[in-house]
Amino acid sequence: MKTALLLILTAATVVAGVAPDQKNGWHYSLLEGSTLTDDCPACGRPTIILPMRGSFTLRLIQDNGLFATYAMEDISFTARMGSDRTYRVTGNGTLQIGGEVALTQEGSMHVEIDNGFSKTDAQLASARGAPERLWPMIHITFHQTNGTITQVYDLTLAAAPLREAWFSTTSGFTSSTHPSSSNHVSGGDVLSSSGRIVRRNRELTARLGIMPSVPDLGLDALDIRPGAEIVFSLETSVFSETLGQLQAGDCLSQRGYIVATNQSLLSAFVIQPPVADAGLDAVQFFGKPVSATGPAADEVWFSIEKNQFSEKLGRLLRAGDVLSNRGQIVRTNGQLLQRFRPVDASVDHGLDALYVWPSGEIWFSTETGFTGEGSITYLGGDVLSDQGYVVFRNAELLSAFAPLEDRLDFGLDALWVVTDAGASVTPPKVTSLNADRGTGDLRLQWQGEGHVFQVEDALSLTGPWEALSPIVPDQGFVDVGALGKPQRFYRIRQW
Repeated sequence: MKTALLLILTAATVVAGVAPDQKNGWHYSLLEGSTLTDDCPACGRPTIILPMRGSFTLRLIQDNGLFATYAMEDISFTARMGSDRTYRVTGNGTLQIGGEVALTQEGSMHVEIDNGFSKTDAQLASARGAPERLWPMIHITFHQTNGTITQVYDLTLAAAPLREAWFSTTSGFTSSTHPSSSNHVSGGDVLSSSGRIVRRNRELTARLGIMPSVPDLGLDALDIRPGAEIVFSLETSVFSETLGQLQAGDCLSQRGYIVATNQSLLSAFVIQPPVADAGLDAVQFFGKPVSATGPAADEVWFSIEKNQFSEKLGRLLRAGDVLSNRGQIVRTNGQLLQRFRPVDASVDHGLDALYVWPSGEIWFSTETGFTGEGSITYLGGDVLSDQGYVVFRNAELLSAFAPLEDRLDFGLDALWVVTDAGASVTPPKVTSLNADRGTGDLRLQWQGEGHVFQVEDALSLTGPWEALSPIVPDQGFVDVGALGKPQRFYRIRQW
């Protein structure tokens, strides 16, 4: 057991900062807008254009101060045509970003494309051009350079450094991928796009002193602070035996205390006339400056449920605006939606969830759906970017749960992202390692500044490392039956 303790302590790792480096690559996921195009110039058949999903790792090869060159590794994409045919893309590539006068990007790929009938060794390249999205987002199209008159492929990648999206829905549903004993998902549960239930609502509220215990109080806002602390708001006000009255607009901690009252969040705005509770629909805390133009240290961005008049600003605060506890309107609802060009720009569509990237880009959902330019419909549960594109349709976000209910939109009340693009933090420190000789289990405990953590293991220090636990907002993990397994090395990752 002494040896196991040494292995744990020497295996703690830290995830990279503002850009991938040569050691720590970033995991990218394909988003809405990624497509595979299969064309036959000589056939005259309709061009096949299919949604494509999958992932790759972006790792720095060289940075000469003018251009940064990245390797695209572990490419694994799929594009499905109905239920009978699937295209599979595997391989690698490169991406170069930089420029002397203006920022440009270009790339190449060498992949195998298996269309279900034949396999193609495809060389693809992109044209040099200005990046279409803010870093670290990627949007680029690769055209096959060794195609034939009977088959040419194009691959369009719309990607973000995303491992998982965590969220809650407005409406509950029944998951067909979970056992019948636990397949009901409520609107107050924290979910992962991987198909996991991260936290049940009753687990979030267990330490708040609410008596009698209630199964679900809903979930209107969500953030995860350093040290794996989940903070959130409820859909309804409720009385706590230990904290007193909890307002629906208060920001609460899973650890059992009030992080910020609704009044304290709004105090800098000088609300007139004063109100008991304006609600809290979205929230994000910033422990340090995100960028030169982004939020300041210890700032909080949030949205409210009910319009309020600010005496300080001399204007109405609307439910769809992004507000700062410094007394500023960060973005109006109109500014968030501007690039979607809503049919009626005067309507406030609310703001149910938000996540702010280091670049300042905001991912969000609205309270109500709307119609934009080109008669495109955006649902209240879709994840949108203030840069004017769809990140996830609601149905895709829930696809791993395969809801039995026949609905396109279950709403989206909260959003948080597990990403490699977070700022660098001090490596986690293992605080205890306890073995249970009776069960053979090994319990790990640690402390760290990461928001979420994952335990990995390997048979040697050189790897390969494999996930032992899911990504969790915890600082402890039990390796069941570890004492009966071959000696292994552990490491703790954090984001």
